[in-house]
Amino acid sequence: MHKPSSLFSAAKTALVLLGLSLLGACQQQQEQAQAPAAPEPEPFVPPQLTQEVAVDSLTAYGLAHPHDTLVLLSTPKGDIKIRLYQDTPLHRANFVRLANYGFFDKTVFFRVEKDFMIQGGRSDFQTMKIGTYRIPPEIRRHHFNKRGAVGMARYGDDQNPERLSSNRDFYIVQGRTYPDWELQATIQEFKLNMTPAQKAFYRTKGGAPNLDQQYTVFGEVVEGMEVVDSIAAVPVDQTKWPVQDVGMKVRVIR
Repeated sequence: MHKPSSLFSAAKTALVLLGLSLLGACQQQQEQAQAPAAPEPEPFVPPQLTQEVAVDSLTAYGLAHPHDTLVLLSTPKGDIKIRLYQDTPLHRANFVRLANYGFFDKTVFFRVEKDFMIQGGRSDFQTMKIGTYRIPPEIRRHHFNKRGAVGMARYGDDQNPERLSSNRDFYIVQGRTYPDWELQATIQEFKLNMTPAQKAFYRTKGGAPNLDQQYTVFGEVVEGMEVVDSIAAVPVDQTKWPVQDVGMKVRVIR
């Protein structure tokens, strides 16, 4: 006679416990729904450099990243591997710094001239501010504008007699070969001092000798010149901006 009562009591207890469990779950869901959403992380904002602090800041950054000399530039056309020179320390540090900040990842090749060079570092969509500084020249005669050379753009001598480099606009030389007569004329026109090896390179492999000893060359392509050639062949508008944007992702790999 007592067993049915015990079963009823056990069932009643189970229902109560189940009800409490459901109530607790409901309360937990309500609390989660009422809890404020976690704030989204703010976008990274790098320190903006001024002309007064640029040299000291880039020198310090270069010393903190002494072995960062190999950069991978990925584009829709393929990858370009670039080796940065140690004897252009300010330009190397600046490029590594911007690559590490992700600055170039929202930029494009905005000026393309077949048989001359492709120029990148700008975009209509870039919002990261880096400051208005320019980089003192580090022009080395043994770094010349051969095919595959990587240099920094700048304003012309009339606006920029000190030949300070842009802080973001870089170029990669595609170039072309020069017959001896044209090379000699270029040497005379721009008052260039070339070694026999440099002259031979321009005659056989090519480059842009008209840029020599005027712009800082701070690196060279070690893999992917076929990608440079592919970008140099894209259709462009009247300003030499590609009709279809060619973007990039840049990262330091060593």
